[in-house]
Amino acid sequence: MILKASQRGGGMQLAVHLLKPENEHVELHEISGFVADDLAGAFKEVYAISKGTRCKQFLFSLSLNPPEMENVPVEVFEDVIARIEAQMGLAGQPRAIVFHEKQGRRHAHCVWSRIDAAKMKAINLPHFKLKLTELSRQIYLEQGWDMPRGLEDFADRDPLNYSQAEAQQAKRVKRDARALKATFQKCWAGSDSRAAFAHALKEQGFVLARGDRRGFIAVDATGEVYAIARWVGVKTKEVRARLGDLEGLPNVEDAIAILSRSFDANNFETQQRVSAQNERRKETLEKKRLSLVAEQRGERKDLGDMQQTRLAVETTARMASLPTGLKATWAKMTGAYQRLCADNEAQINEALRRDRHERQALIQRHLKVRRALQHEFEQFEYHRELNAKSAQRDIDARLPDAEFPPEQVPLHPEYDPAQPLIIQPEDDTFSIAEKVARDPAHILEVIADKKEAFTRADILRALVQYIPDPTKLRGAADAALRSPDLIEVKSGPEPRYSTQEFLSTKATLSANARVMASSSAPSVSRKHIEAAIAKENAALQKSVGANLSAEQETAIRHVLTSGQLSYVIGLAGAGKCTMLSAARHAWEKQGFQVIGAALSGKAADGLETASGIESRTLASLEYSWHNGYNLLTRNSVLVIDEAGMVGTKQLARFVSAAKKSGATLVLVGDPEQLQPIQAGRPFKDIAQDSGAARLTEIRRQRQEWQRQASSHLAEGRCADAIDTYRQQGFVSTAIDMPEAIAKLAQDYVTDMELNGLDVSRLALTHRRKDVHAINQAIRSLRKSGDNLAVETLFQTEHGPRAFAVGDRVIFTRNGRDLGVKNGSFGVVEGIDSDQLRVRMDTDGSDKARSVTIMPDHYNARSLRRV
Repeated sequence: MILKASQRGGGMQLAVHLLKPENEHVELHEISGFVADDLAGAFKEVYAISKGTRCKQFLFSLSLNPPEMENVPVEVFEDVIARIEAQMGLAGQPRAIVFHEKQGRRHAHCVWSRIDAAKMKAINLPHFKLKLTELSRQIYLEQGWDMPRGLEDFADRDPLNYSQAEAQQAKRVKRDARALKATFQKCWAGSDSRAAFAHALKEQGFVLARGDRRGFIAVDATGEVYAIARWVGVKTKEVRARLGDLEGLPNVEDAIAILSRSFDANNFETQQRVSAQNERRKETLEKKRLSLVAEQRGERKDLGDMQQTRLAVETTARMASLPTGLKATWAKMTGAYQRLCADNEAQINEALRRDRHERQALIQRHLKVRRALQHEFEQFEYHRELNAKSAQRDIDARLPDAEFPPEQVPLHPEYDPAQPLIIQPEDDTFSIAEKVARDPAHILEVIADKKEAFTRADILRALVQYIPDPTKLRGAADAALRSPDLIEVKSGPEPRYSTQEFLSTKATLSANARVMASSSAPSVSRKHIEAAIAKENAALQKSVGANLSAEQETAIRHVLTSGQLSYVIGLAGAGKCTMLSAARHAWEKQGFQVIGAALSGKAADGLETASGIESRTLASLEYSWHNGYNLLTRNSVLVIDEAGMVGTKQLARFVSAAKKSGATLVLVGDPEQLQPIQAGRPFKDIAQDSGAARLTEIRRQRQEWQRQASSHLAEGRCADAIDTYRQQGFVSTAIDMPEAIAKLAQDYVTDMELNGLDVSRLALTHRRKDVHAINQAIRSLRKSGDNLAVETLFQTEHGPRAFAVGDRVIFTRNGRDLGVKNGSFGVVEGIDSDQLRVRMDTDGSDKARSVTIMPDHYNARSLRRV
């Protein structure tokens, strides 16, 4: 959570601010260490005590702001406050904790007295901002929240973040502060001189002017003054360097006069009408909000009254259970009285936990409802900002005569409540939780399965999934760090660790790879090599009018004549599978059995289709070996494609099996492409130790700029690759994530309308919740355009999903009986009440085929709409 604090005086003003009725809910959660039981009285006490010192800023005020959509229990807030007290030396100081809820988000304030009453001195708080920033980072890591870029690195903070003063100014002119700031920054970024900047501002309805005290300013038609440096987000000297001196610019009065001369009565009437419509809409929403808040306040009061009544009844019952008179004396002598008191105390603590849980559940339910209402406010604000921008260009043409015209591109797509996103826990989550509860060091095995080296923060991030109690979390992390299986692999301010088991596996893999690379293996005759190259060249001439490149020929000879283990490192599109096709011809002519394998079923299919090598997944191959089938022999050649995606433990098993059997092993891939899901980068490590054939000439892309961009990506120069695509007009930018999703959805639907459903298209994103948002946005646009067929609801592992004819779908599990693989795509071509018919995608070489899924057979749980 974001932690912001200040040292201050003005206790009465702070008390009024913390109890402001404009907040939807205000809860005085705790007030301790004071004689008074109200905020104003408590802060008066601190002020009175401070008069005996020289301290003017006698309060330390802290705000705790978790991510907006997270439901954070009270215990987490209390734990953070306790940690701050320990770091700042405020433990034992009088404090007050207040919770606020506003606009669907919940945050807290904590205020301490800085005056140490025993010493009559103010507690010094050196570097408290830096300490709070570091603690904030730790909390984001511990809770597994997405950390804001500006918290990771201050230089990467969102340029559209606005201050309280900017928010208040935007509120005065009834504009969205973020959108207003984006307007100024866009004008600044698109200009390189004062004239260009003034022209850009004019197009947005502002006049560049000179202020009495603020230097360069902008003035709008209402006479509102905007400081350029503040709203653009640059230093004043940078503004002066670009815009020069103030000479020749109008003052505020002249700027207003300039805007008045451009007054258009018709446009003014339209603006007034739209403004009145907006005000009516906002008034309707505000009434709805006030009604909802009043209803929720009533529910919370009813819950509080019920809990108080129940507490009184339970207290009376507990008191009645205690013996009195001579019985009490005897009970105290025998210890029974003390046991009864201990039982009563345990019951009281359990009752307090129960009451807190009930309050938290009610608060979360209320927040969910108010967040839905806040979504309506955000839609309204976006629409109002859209109208404000339109008014500066062509009001009559852009504003239809309707009270609430629909948005062309919804910035906040409408989500179907019948199709929520459900992220299922991993299959072994509960068993891991049990093991971690017994021995926190078990988390090291879980982490080492995914990470080769990790930090204490990684341990905390992993533990919080199974130990949500923050008071137990740090103790569990310390216990894990004391494990004898933990090895420090890098010292420093933030040490990195690994496990003995992983390091041993890595060392064994490296040793076996060196032995195999230097060991001789049955070779292929020169005659078969030349014949295979000639055959592949003939096939290429017939299909694309080209021959194997010199790099490809070198790679073919390398894998056919090297030792027991050989490597080919090739960029995406460099012709690795074409090279393997020629090598397969030579191996088979020599009498070898060639086996292909890849991490995923789709990759194995791709290898088999492109090279002709019969292929399967690594997991399937291991399973057959475990059952005594398809064992490797000295006459076997095992080709593993996409080897850069295989983790250390799995690759170690395959290298060991090939070494033991005497089989030839060929590893093909690009270590800089997709990284292994499992721990380690073994292909990169062992390929660097031995000679590897390299394919660097990209042959898949035909245009030079595409090849150049692919090379940039392969070298890790992502910014250069994106810039190359931008120069060709293939990159679209947006202010923020919601606008990016809206633009992507609009482009997707437009492409469907122009090119039909059969053309391949795919929207990609990193997180599942963003996938869900994009799918919902696309679906809402298709519905609004009346080009979506009748929907049928199916149950999937991510929640109920509506499918319609024409939907693109992806299979997320292998289905051998259906002939589908994890990652296979298709298009829904028919839906009956109990079945879904999907036409599978082909690469052009196979005949199109369809599969039928019935709920009692496949249950659509391994299917996801894309």
